[in-house]
Amino acid sequence: MRTLAVFERDLRRMLRNPLTLFSAVLMPLLYLVILGNSLQGPIKGLSLGVVAFDRGPQARALLGALQALEHGPGTVHLVPLVDEQRALGLLRDGVLSGVLVVPPRFSSDLARGQSATIGLLLDNVDAVAAGALQGAISAALPAMRSPLARFEVHRGEAHVLPQEIYPRVDYDTSLVPAVVVMAIFMGSMIAGGFNLVMDRFLGVHESYLSTPLSRLNIAIGVLASGTVVTLLSSSVVLWCGLLITGGRVHGGAFGYMALFAVQLLTTFGLLAMMMAVLGRASHPRISGVLSGFLNVILFFPSGALYPLASFPRWLRMIAMVDPETHAVAALKAILFRNGDLAVAGTHVVFLAVFAVLMTALAVSSLKRTL
Repeated sequence: MRTLAVFERDLRRMLRNPLTLFSAVLMPLLYLVILGNSLQGPIKGLSLGVVAFDRGPQARALLGALQALEHGPGTVHLVPLVDEQRALGLLRDGVLSGVLVVPPRFSSDLARGQSATIGLLLDNVDAVAAGALQGAISAALPAMRSPLARFEVHRGEAHVLPQEIYPRVDYDTSLVPAVVVMAIFMGSMIAGGFNLVMDRFLGVHESYLSTPLSRLNIAIGVLASGTVVTLLSSSVVLWCGLLITGGRVHGGAFGYMALFAVQLLTTFGLLAMMMAVLGRASHPRISGVLSGFLNVILFFPSGALYPLASFPRWLRMIAMVDPETHAVAALKAILFRNGDLAVAGTHVVFLAVFAVLMTALAVSSLKRTL
C-alpha cells in the first residue's frame, strides 16, 4: 500500500505538469529532424563563383562537368561572374564559398599537350566546406581527359591550384566560436532561467511582493548579475580555446572591442530570452527540460558545426533568425577573417536588436504575483 501511495503521488505530480510530458515527447523528435538535416553526410549548395576568361572546348567541358554536379548531387551552386575583383569581394563577404578562375589560354595550352592551371580561391574559414568544394572541382577534371576530337592525339593534364584567402584555420580552431556560444548558452540557462525559477520555487520571490520593487527592477537586476557571470565564464572558454588551438584575435583594438560587443550582446540577448520563456514558470523541472529543447533548436542550426548552405530551406530560414547563428558568424569574422569588422557588423546589429526585444519581452512576462 505504501508503494502504491508513492506511485500515485508521483503520477499525479507529473500529470499536473503537461509541459514536461509534452517536451519529453517533442525533444527526441527535434533531435531526429534537426540533427538529421544539419549534420547530414553530403555537403550541398556551396556557392561557387565562376570567372571564365576562356570559351574553348576544354573550358566548356569543365563547366559542363560542374553543371552536372550542380544538377546531380547538388554539391555546388554555380554563380557566373565576369569581374574577378567583384567575385573576390563576394568571397570575402561570405556570399560565395569559393571562386573558380579559368585563365584565357586554358584550352589552348591543353590542346598543345601542355599542363594548364585553373585558380580556385577558397573561403577556408569553414574547413569542411572548403575541403568539399576542392574535392568537387577535382572530381570534375577527368571530364577533360577524354579526347574531344578524333585528330587530337595527346593532351596535357589540368591541375587545380587552390589558394586560401585567409590564414589556415584547423578544424579544432574553427570550433572555438562554437564552444564560446555554447558556454554563453549554458551560462544564460544557469544564471538566468534556472536561478529565476529556483528562487520562485523556494519562495524568494514572495518576499519581493512586500517591497516597492517593480518588474523592471527585478528583471534588470537578474540580467545584470547573470551577464557578469556568463561573460566571465565565456571569456575563460574563449581565451583557453585560443591558447589551446593557437588562434588569435585580428583587427587590433577594434577587433577586441568587437569581440567583447559580440559576447556582451549575445549574453544579454540569451539571458533575456531565457527570462522571457521562463518568466512564469514555477518549477525547476521545467527549466531543465527546456534547456535541452532550446539547445537543439538554437545551437545545431547555427552553422557552428556544419555549413549553413547544406541545410534544407526551412532549416536555413530558422537559422536566419537564430541569435546563435549571428553570434557564431560574428566571432568567425573577427577571429578568422582577419578581423573583418564590416562582416561582423551586420551580425552585431542583429544581436543588438534581439537583445532589446528580448529584454522588453522579459520585463513584460515576469510574474510578480503568487
